[in-house]
Amino acid sequence: MVSHNNVVPESYYRKHWKDYVKNKFNQPARKKKRALRRKQKAAAIFPRPIGQLRPIIRCPTLAKNRKVRLGRGFTLEELKEAGLGIRYARTVGIGVDLRRRNSNEEQLKINTERLKLYTSKLLVFPRKPKQHKKGDSTKEELAKAVQQKRHFGLEHAKVVSEIRTITKEEKAFSANETIKAALEEKKKADIEFGKKLNQERS
Repeated sequence: MVSHNNVVPESYYRKHWKDYVKNKFNQPARKKKRALRRKQKAAAIFPRPIGQLRPIIRCPTLAKNRKVRLGRGFTLEELKEAGLGIRYARTVGIGVDLRRRNSNEEQLKINTERLKLYTSKLLVFPRKPKQHKKGDSTKEELAKAVQQKRHFGLEHAKVVSEIRTITKEEKAFSANETIKAALEEKKKADIEFGKKLNQERS
């Protein structure tokens, strides 16, 4: 912009902007094309389910760790708890992530239960229709096979809080004072621990 009381400079507006704009009028057609491809893929891999089984994880960093989403694959520890091997898991439609680590017991428990539920409902087709091997499902079970569109998708539970009156204890409670008191106690405990260490050393 022009500063103070100066003349407005002559602007050049004829920049042929139409040459630099891309119009995507093929979006509806592309949408139909993608849907058709998904149907063709589902028909080609029938009765196998579409996609792989994914673990339930939390987003990294403190800013986004409240969000729960589906991860890349299960860890070695989760597969071990469920009694599965890496090679077998990959052949049965279970995603495996060799880089991810389990940060807590809760996450490990949720994903092992997820794997156990999946294996309990799993139908294993024989490689050759006339040769049934150990671990393959029976003919009666295979006849009832239905293609699953999703592997136990992520369902967010809605938290409904009850309306109630605030009690006197809740009104009297001060978070700031409680934190201060806890810090003071910690400080005293650290000093006492230091004194004991000095006495033992001397």
